[in-house]
Amino acid sequence: MDKVVVIVGPTSTGKSDIAIKLAEELNGEIVNADSMQVYRGMDIGTAKPTREDFEKVPHHLFDICDLTERFSAGEYAKRASKTIKEILSRGKLPVVVGGTGLYTQALIFGFFEEDNVDKSAEKSLKKTISIMGTEYLYSFLEKIDPDFAQRINPSDTQRILRGLTFYFSTGRPLSSMWEKTKPLLDNVEFIVIGLKADREKLYEAINLRVDRMITAGLLNEVKTLYSQYSDRELHPFKAIGYRELISYIEGEITLTKAINDIKKNTRRFAKRQMTWFKNKPIKWFEVDPLNKKIPFDEIKDYIKIELAKNKE
Repeated sequence: MDKVVVIVGPTSTGKSDIAIKLAEELNGEIVNADSMQVYRGMDIGTAKPTREDFEKVPHHLFDICDLTERFSAGEYAKRASKTIKEILSRGKLPVVVGGTGLYTQALIFGFFEEDNVDKSAEKSLKKTISIMGTEYLYSFLEKIDPDFAQRINPSDTQRILRGLTFYFSTGRPLSSMWEKTKPLLDNVEFIVIGLKADREKLYEAINLRVDRMITAGLLNEVKTLYSQYSDRELHPFKAIGYRELISYIEGEITLTKAINDIKKNTRRFAKRQMTWFKNKPIKWFEVDPLNKKIPFDEIKDYIKIELAKNKE
């Protein structure tokens, strides 16, 4: 049976660094599972691997979308499954890495096509969101589908509309459909490992990373993208780091508040990521992101043991 390594966990735990080292030592290739790293130009704010990282081992599904394109979890599962098959055909080990739970769930467990969506309901909800705001509809989503709501960003207009439109079209919460999915990859075993950290250390590491992003030129990156795509309602501009700095660019808040909001929202995002991955079949490893301590040898040995099991 073919094996695929999947690395998950909250932001700032060092998933990308681990993935690169594992790919180097285990003859692997990296497959992205971060919903914002698929977009071209969103580099600093998404902590996308650097050019030097890309040169170390092959990377896939990075920089594949324009900011105006919609890229769903279902589309990701299709593209990732195809990529994984190609990697396996070369005798290499696919190493999937990212913190977008919807993506890894769609890849591992499958997804379903929403064929019976009521377009009139979607249109009505879009009108409501323009009048009442995203926060209002998110609070409503929390009531009718708390399972789905807790796993998405409260400012993710696209997914909020998706959850509500499905509910008003079918009378069922979107999360209820996850049990009826079928994975696209047959005869493949996923070795899923997670990186977790002490909350206080993780939060401090997040704050320091945001400071590094600002120093590295995140504001200029956002200014450049926003000058090219002036529609702040684009899905990628809802990402943490981008929406706050767009508010600053528009003169709505100060730069200091924008930076503090990025830190606060990233910490909240990390908490939601841990909620998503809780109770999933994941082998967890404790890391210290503040002091960059990662039990790499322990992780590598665990994966090597799993790879050796049930070899045909």
